[in-house]
Amino acid sequence: NGGRRGLQLAQQPSACCPAPGGSRGRGHDEAEAPHQIQGSRKGESATQKPRADLLQRVAENFLSYDNLHLKLGRKQLEDVYAMLDLEIPLPEAAQRINDENYWKRRTQAKHRNAQVEKHGMSWKQTFLELELQEALEQVPITVEYGNPELEALKQQVMASRLHVFQLSISQFPSHLDLSFLFDALPALSSFGITYGNRRLGMDYERAMFGMKISDAQYLARDIRVSQTLVSLSLPCNMIDDELVKVLMGGLSYGHMLTHLDLSHNKIGDRGARRLASLLDPDYCLQALDLSDNQIHANGCMHLGAHLAENVTCQVLNLRLNRCEDNGVSHLFQDMCVNKYLQTLNISCNDLTVRCLPYLNSMLAENHTLAELDISANPLHVAEEGEQSADATTHALQDAGAAELDATNLGDAEEDPLAGLNVTGQFAIFARCLMRSNALLRVDLRQCGLAADLAERITTAVKHRELRAKGIPVEAYEKSKLAANAPPEVAEEEVAEEGEGEEGEGEGQEGEGGGEEAEKVEEGAAEEEQKEKEGE
Repeated sequence: NGGRRGLQLAQQPSACCPAPGGSRGRGHDEAEAPHQIQGSRKGESATQKPRADLLQRVAENFLSYDNLHLKLGRKQLEDVYAMLDLEIPLPEAAQRINDENYWKRRTQAKHRNAQVEKHGMSWKQTFLELELQEALEQVPITVEYGNPELEALKQQVMASRLHVFQLSISQFPSHLDLSFLFDALPALSSFGITYGNRRLGMDYERAMFGMKISDAQYLARDIRVSQTLVSLSLPCNMIDDELVKVLMGGLSYGHMLTHLDLSHNKIGDRGARRLASLLDPDYCLQALDLSDNQIHANGCMHLGAHLAENVTCQVLNLRLNRCEDNGVSHLFQDMCVNKYLQTLNISCNDLTVRCLPYLNSMLAENHTLAELDISANPLHVAEEGEQSADATTHALQDAGAAELDATNLGDAEEDPLAGLNVTGQFAIFARCLMRSNALLRVDLRQCGLAADLAERITTAVKHRELRAKGIPVEAYEKSKLAANAPPEVAEEEVAEEGEGEEGEGEGQEGEGGGEEAEKVEEGAAEEEQKEKEGE
């Protein structure tokens, strides 16, 4: 009886069109559509499908129904999601739709270059995060509280609150308080923002760039109250020492913070001294990026002093600063104690040959550093002179005997610098780099070293990296030679290989032809013998 009743409901004219005289309205028909599909699903045989027009009507009036997952089967629900319009208001779609195929279609239709791998492998998360980033980047410079645009933005934040885990705002023209973001997003773990506007053209104004004191105060409060933030990125915000002092009001409470990016700012020694406190054992900072700032020797000394007792930091980037020999020498001494740092970038810091003894001592005693970048530093000067030699000798006496041990090791074993005219600190430096068991990557570009010396060091370190990854060194060298060979030589090699294969083929054909000839001769001899016997 239930099956026949379901078929009757599905076939009634009132289910597809309004009743005569308007006794049944369209809203009543739309409300009955899921029930009609459910009844037909119960009464029809397994080989029959619900009517497509009913599913289409449900898709067109999707927002009028509640709990469709309880009224439709899985296949029918997937068909309805496939028919949905991609322009459904975002607050409604975020709360009602969880189908990944729908969000994939909507994401690829609007954000063609979106990479779901960077958003937790969820298309819904990808779309909601990109939409919220775009909405924040388009906030006008001056916005008043109670503005309809601001209220719509807050509504979008509330609708996406359970699916937003990271935000990277490349431009934020306004100086609005972003507390509504941190208060409404309970799962926000990664946040990055750059205050200012891009592509202004002739409408440039200095006040439109950089973080203000009010912005730093708002952000410090948000960091202090957040319980999930682990990554903070504030590049290109013109942050100076005073703004660092304000931000530390929140960063000092960020005991869960693991990644901090303050690159491309104006932080000096005082700011670096305050930020160095984040390397204390009370914090768990794993990566600190202070590249392209104004940190001098004093700030580098404080960073090294706190780094000596640190057990969590693995990446330190001081590229494009002014640490010079004095600050970096103290940093190298502290790194002899540190056993946890794996990546160090001190390129473009005006380092000279005077820091090499301390660098050699660090390389000899530190067995955890895997990547070192000292490029774009004038380590080697063509005309060193006696003054440079005297300074090197004095620094060598202060640095200790670690370099001498490396030199003695070079005398006992095969010298990796055989055939090169290298002496002094550069010979010790090269041997430390080539014999280190932990160092897998090194960048020595634009350091003034001899080309053959730099090539030999780079090759030795590269081979060690390949062995650590399980890649055959011979195959790498062969591919490297093939890549560096001129096109004519490569073509000749390919032609020679082809000729060799053809020669082998001809040889095989020749052997086959000889066997056939022998068989023919044997057959002819047998025929002659039979003829003689017959006669």
